[in-house]
Parts: sequence; C-alpha cells; structure tokens
Amino acid sequence: MISVDCGRWEIRLLREPRAADSSITSVEAICGKGKEFRSYVGWRKERVEEVVTTKLRTMLLRLSMDNQLADEIQHYYNEKNKSQIQRAETFEAEVGFPQKRIEAVEDDIRAGRAKPYHQDMLYVMQQELMEKIQELDVLSSSLQGLSVPEEYIASVKYDMQTMIGLLDAEVPNPQLLNQLAAKFVSKVFIQRESKRLFLTVQMRKKDEVLFDRTILPEL
Repeated sequence: MISVDCGRWEIRLLREPRAADSSITSVEAICGKGKEFRSYVGWRKERVEEVVTTKLRTMLLRLSMDNQLADEIQHYYNEKNKSQIQRAETFEAEVGFPQKRIEAVEDDIRAGRAKPYHQDMLYVMQQELMEKIQELDVLSSSLQGLSVPEEYIASVKYDMQTMIGLLDAEVPNPQLLNQLAAKFVSKVFIQRESKRLFLTVQMRKKDEVLFDRTILPEL
C-alpha cells in the first residue's frame, strides 16, 4: 500500500488514467476533511514502482551476498538490545569487584589477621553479592541470545535471489512477485512535503523481527 503524509488531512489514494494510454497512470494524493479538499501534484505510478524496485533489488542483492544477511541480523539484534547488553556488562563488572573484596576478607580470616567484625562484614558482602548475581541472571535470561539456524538464512537468501530474478525478468510473474514482496516489504510511504519515499524492509522468523531497515530515496 502506498500512503501519503498530509499532516492533519485525511488521506485517499487515487489511481486514475489521465489519458487514453493507461501507461501514464499516476499515484495522486487527495487530502481533505469534510467538504474541503485539496489536490496535490501526484507521482507517476511507474516512477514510484521504478524507485521501489531499484532500491529493493539493491538491498536484497547486498544482503544475499556471503555472510551479509547473518551479519545484518546480528547487528540489528545488538542495536535493539543495546541498553540491556550494556546493563548486563555493567552488572558483570559490579559482580567482579565484591568477589575480590570477599576473597581478600576470607584470606584475612584464614590468616588470623581479621578483626572481630570481619565475619559479620563477610556475611553482608556475600548476601549483597548473591543479590547482584541473581539480578544478572534475570537480565541475562531476558536477553536469551540470538540463534538463527543456517537453514533459515539459506531459505531467505534463496527467496531473495528468486525475487531479484523476478524483478529482472522480461516477462513478469506478478503473483509470485507479490508473494515474495510480502516477505520483505513492510511498508512503502510517500511524504508529500519532502517528496521522499520511505521503503521499509523487514524480515521475521515467526513473530520475531530479525531485520528492519528503512531507506529514503527521493522521487
């Protein structure tokens, strides 16, 4: 679906032949509320399709090369979970420091250098350490880690290469092309003011988003 950002205006999309030759069909935004409507200069349907096809083909071609897809999925996972990963790293550092202090106090107790209050202090430190370890375990389990089977990567790359072939084919196969496009294209959005097209490519494994990227080509 192609949508047009008209700010506070309601949006309708029209595809109307402007001449007997349907090849000059355009995508036009008609925006308005109530009885007030404003018609804006539209974009040729062919131009929109050309831009989407070119950018989508370029992205799929790059992702289908070597380990690009697996690397991009890992990068997306790291970016999406950046704050949690940083918190986990901070907790690991916080756990390491009291562990060393506990070891030092235990050494003093074994060597007979400890003061009477050292045993109580050791107990408190051990309790605090246990709490931090439990928090770290909870945080680490929430991250779960990224596991993408090689079979999935191979299957997606095959679909990408198939779609590239369909985009390049002299005789199109609209049904198969639409089926494959639905796997990759999440949204196509045209912003009227900037005359930019927002193309969002997304990949999922069941309900989990593994890759999501929006590119902004000009019309």
